[in-house]
Amino acid sequence: MSSKQRNSNHNAIASIYDLKDPPDRHDMALDCINKLILKYIPEGAHIFDLGCGTGQIAQRLLKKGYQVTGLDSSEGMLEVARKNAPNANLILDDARFFKLPPTFHAAISTDVVLNYILSIEELENALHKVYEALLDNGIFGCEMYIEELCQSSWNKSDSGGGVKDAHVWVDIWSYDSENKVGRKDTTIFEFVNGMWQRLDKTFLLKLYSLADVQTTLEKVGFTEVSIYDVKQDLGLEQTLGERVCFVGRKKLSESSSRST
Repeated sequence: MSSKQRNSNHNAIASIYDLKDPPDRHDMALDCINKLILKYIPEGAHIFDLGCGTGQIAQRLLKKGYQVTGLDSSEGMLEVARKNAPNANLILDDARFFKLPPTFHAAISTDVVLNYILSIEELENALHKVYEALLDNGIFGCEMYIEELCQSSWNKSDSGGGVKDAHVWVDIWSYDSENKVGRKDTTIFEFVNGMWQRLDKTFLLKLYSLADVQTTLEKVGFTEVSIYDVKQDLGLEQTLGERVCFVGRKKLSESSSRST
């Protein structure tokens, strides 16, 4: 799936994205961030939110006194984010190819954003870009679906949906076990100007193994890479199930090491 296709698909669901989330979804993600990231960075630190979506996490971080720069490849998502997090610095760009100077104390990627990157080479590109954007000793945490936890459940076709306000949506999941790619076919009905309008979009998510992600993080330079099972290690039993969090640090440069 090309970048243009991904952008178009996420533009289409921007209006319902927050409607689909369970009420506590973002608060649970913030709890993970607090345990794994915030306690290790200064007050008021600058945080980079990769794949910031509709700005729900960015706004929660702003309320805690942090500076936030968010990046997303969907203009539709960013339009919503500008309302949800008006004081964040929001950037329209591709997670695989962006370039930012090393100004961030921490970087995060929540809501399995990195699973939408469908090759290990492009995942490496994205992680390298994050690494470059961090200050020395900066910390990065990402939340992902991984093969070991998801493959058995994803092998079964599944569906879900909901109705809220003037929106109806249905998600139908399937799994390509050979290529380790999950497919979500989403149908949306939106009541506009007295008529129901229908949209059909397809989303693909790649399942990487624990070893693949850890090796790629270390390959681009991250050290002290740790892995946390969301259920077993962080005690979040429901909304964030079947996910893990990876945390690593950007190593100190030689000049920084000498100065300390």
